[in-house]
Amino acid sequence: MKWLASILVWAALATTAAAADAPKPDFSGVWLPNSKESGRWPAQPPFTPAMNAARARWNEAYSPIDVTRDDEYISCLPYTLPQIVSTITQYPFEIVSTPAQILVLTEVFGQVRRIYMNDAPPGDRLPTHTGFSRGHWEGKQLVVETTHILPQHEGSRFPGSPAMRIVERLSLQEGGQYGKQLIDEVTVTDPLVYSAPVTFRMVYKWARDVAVAEYICEQDLWDQHRDGNASKIPWR
Repeated sequence: MKWLASILVWAALATTAAAADAPKPDFSGVWLPNSKESGRWPAQPPFTPAMNAARARWNEAYSPIDVTRDDEYISCLPYTLPQIVSTITQYPFEIVSTPAQILVLTEVFGQVRRIYMNDAPPGDRLPTHTGFSRGHWEGKQLVVETTHILPQHEGSRFPGSPAMRIVERLSLQEGGQYGKQLIDEVTVTDPLVYSAPVTFRMVYKWARDVAVAEYICEQDLWDQHRDGNASKIPWR
C-alpha cells in the first residue's frame, strides 16, 4: 500500500503545482460600481456594547449633525477602508497589475492602494486611509488581507480601531455590459468595534470606454475662497 500512498501524494503535488502554474485572471482595466447588484454596508452594524456606548456619548456631545456642514468628505478628507470598496458612488477606478504589486488607482480623492504580491517594503507601517495590503492567489481568486488602517472616530459611519482587519476575495465573472464583472467579497473584522464580522459583496462592471480623470477635491475649496463664496462649513 506504500506505493499507493506515494502515488496519491505525487498526484496531490502535481495538482497543486498545476493550479499554481495556471493562468491567473487579469483584473487590469477601469471599473465602476454596479450599484444594482452590489450589497450594502449594514444600516445597523453589529457594534459591541462598548462601541454603542461610545457612539451614544459622541452623539450627545456633537448632535445635531448637519451633513452639509459636518461631513468629513465634503471637507476633502479622503475615504478610508472599508468605505473605499463599499461605496457605490459612480467614480471609476483603474487596476494596474504587475508581478510585484497590484495597484488600485481611484478617481475620487486620487487615492492609491498598493497590494503587495511578493516581498513587502521594510520599515515601520504607519496606519493610513488605504492600510497595508498583502495578496496571494487561491486558484483563480485573489485574496487580499489589509491591516494598519487609520482608525475612524466613534461617530463615523465606519468607526474602526487599530485591530481592524479586512479580507477581500476578488474574482471575475461573466456578465455586465461588456461581458465581465469584478466580484469583491469583503469581510471586516474588528473585535473592538463589531461583535461579529461584517460581510458584503461588491460587484464592479468593466468600463472599457471610461478613463480615470484627475480629481482635485481641494480645488473646490480654493475656488470658493477665490470667488468669495460663503461656505456653510466653518473650517473651509
